Amino acid sequence: MLELSLRGFWPGGGWDTPMAADRTAHRAGGLPPFVPVPDRHTRRWIVRGGALVTALTGFVVASAPMAAQESCVTCHENQELMISVAGDSARGNALFVDPGEYAATVHGGFGFTCTMCHAGMGDFPHEAPVSVSCGGCHATAEAQLAESVHGRPFAGNGAPATCVDCHTDHHIRRHEDPESSVYRLTQFETCARCHEDAERMGRYGQDNVETVSSYLHSVHGRGLLEKGLSVAPVCTDCHGKEGSGAHEIQEVEDSSSAMHRDHVVETCGHCHAGIMARYDRGIHGSLFRAGNPDSPTCISCHGEHGVQPIASPTSGVSPQHVSQTCTACHDREDFNEKYGVETSRGRTFQESFHGIALQSGQVTVANCESCHGAHEILPSTDPNSLIHPDNLRTTCGTCHSGIGAGVADGNIHVASVVDERGLLGKAVLWFYIVVIGTTIVYALGLFLLDQYRYHVVDPRRGVPHG
Repeated sequence: MLELSLRGFWPGGGWDTPMAADRTAHRAGGLPPFVPVPDRHTRRWIVRGGALVTALTGFVVASAPMAAQESCVTCHENQELMISVAGDSARGNALFVDPGEYAATVHGGFGFTCTMCHAGMGDFPHEAPVSVSCGGCHATAEAQLAESVHGRPFAGNGAPATCVDCHTDHHIRRHEDPESSVYRLTQFETCARCHEDAERMGRYGQDNVETVSSYLHSVHGRGLLEKGLSVAPVCTDCHGKEGSGAHEIQEVEDSSSAMHRDHVVETCGHCHAGIMARYDRGIHGSLFRAGNPDSPTCISCHGEHGVQPIASPTSGVSPQHVSQTCTACHDREDFNEKYGVETSRGRTFQESFHGIALQSGQVTVANCESCHGAHEILPSTDPNSLIHPDNLRTTCGTCHSGIGAGVADGNIHVASVVDERGLLGKAVLWFYIVVIGTTIVYALGLFLLDQYRYHVVDPRRGVPHG
């Protein structure tokens, strides 16, 4: 490398004496004359001398930190000594540093010495240690963390999490290293150390300590652990921001959070782009994009951490539960009145053949999703809707092959007679109530009179009963 730099330094582009034509051209251009080129013997000593000076300079610069490093390791690589000095096993283990293990870390691989982080530490006994500031090298990450939910102090308890809580202290590895505390397949373990600790979470105003365990039993968690799908979403994929990961996590209520209502569809859409496109074409998505506060998002139907596959009986969109999930909105009178949609969708479905069959355990029978669709749900007036009159034969035909065109004339959501016929329906209803009631009372009266005769009148007359 030194030879190449010298080759470029001397005009002429080489070690040999420049040609006469080059010299003449140089002078003709008004430039200073060529610098004389040393002979080969002189050049060899220049190169050797430069290399020697470089080596001596590097040795002098590096010798002091390396000496300090060796001095630190003399004590800190002895685990028993650290425990005895600290008087506590946990504190002693924190002070213990395995030189071989440290060498395999990202900092050790760069040759970083102890004093680069622990500046100002003199000989033993040490003075009060100075807090290590990672921001000296990682200024951007430190600034992001300080503005996140983890970096902001809460109710006098300090910051909920620091760099060490997630990345450890002396065992920091690159995130793609399987041994890293933030490695994709094991990242949840690091998050769980705080988020499954009831006492610690309580100090920061949180009472939900089942988020990680719920995730592990979800379709996402099982995909990650049981199937080894590294593309399955992990904590930072949903809660972090693209490009900065965990350093900018905010409370869900914060408008800048990736899981805030305004952004949750895009967050899920990073993986489920096709579903998001269908959702956007549906009535729910179009209303959501228009800023409607009542329109459901992904988590409204599927949940958050405990998302389950449709086939799971515990899923909110399974055949057993999807009608309850839909009617959580569509059976609310205030909701239906506000948006001008028909009421009692849940009851009228349950009273239909489909609803009765579903309640009896026949999960293959039609449910809300079967007729209305899952994500691209459209009103019946839309020509593309599955329940538009022109499309009903095709929709119903997916289960009832060969069904006639007259299917569009019937009601799928079966209302009661009262709902269907108004005043006439009420008259018919009360007629049947009176007739049936009178018949029951008449029959009961006959039975009681017969019993009275048998037990009271006949014994008085001396009529024998045999």
